[in-house]
Amino acid sequence: MNMARILVVEDDKLFLWTLNQFLKKEGHDVFPVTSGELAFALAQEQLIDVVISDFRLPGLNGTDLIRKIRALQPEAKTILISAYQREETGDDEETLWHVYLNKPIELGRLKELLHDLTDGTELDQ
Repeated sequence: MNMARILVVEDDKLFLWTLNQFLKKEGHDVFPVTSGELAFALAQEQLIDVVISDFRLPGLNGTDLIRKIRALQPEAKTILISAYQREETGDDEETLWHVYLNKPIELGRLKELLHDLTDGTELDQ
């Protein structure tokens, strides 16, 4: 599996810490932040391979953040996570993100998805 530079955006600090620790143990470079604004500022300075963003964030939400990062770094792969069902996000742009995951996230599934995203394999959501 290719090791990736992963931007993780989550306002739940415990969940952010958990994802950060898991991804670091998998060998990835992880940039954990708690808001969309901080994430976009970081994406303007760092090359990002994968963005994992919560949908519901204070200020700039996950969908808008992904839209802005993809405009800045079109090659970045994106995973939108949410406690809401996809239909409840109010966003019909399914092509905006590569993967949509409902919380709670199974870390084993996340590992598989990251492998597929970073190796260019077709995704089976």
